[in-house]
Amino acid sequence: DETFSFKYSPGKLRGNQYKSMMTKEELEEEQRVQREQLAAIFRLMKDKSDTFGEMSEGDMKEQLRLYDI
Repeated sequence: DETFSFKYSPGKLRGNQYKSMMTKEELEEEQRVQREQLAAIFRLMKDKSDTFGEMSEGDMKEQLRLYDI
């Protein structure tokens, strides 16, 4: 069993492995930041629909599934 430090192992662990190493507070903070970032992305896409096209609720749900939300 080899223990990795976040500082020294970029790219070596999968997302789920990082999640298992996080404290409950770190995981909650990560999820909060992720929600904020996704909300900002979807707002931008909605505001710039001429660039990104129209997004339906189904399109948004499909995108959120990619982020395990």
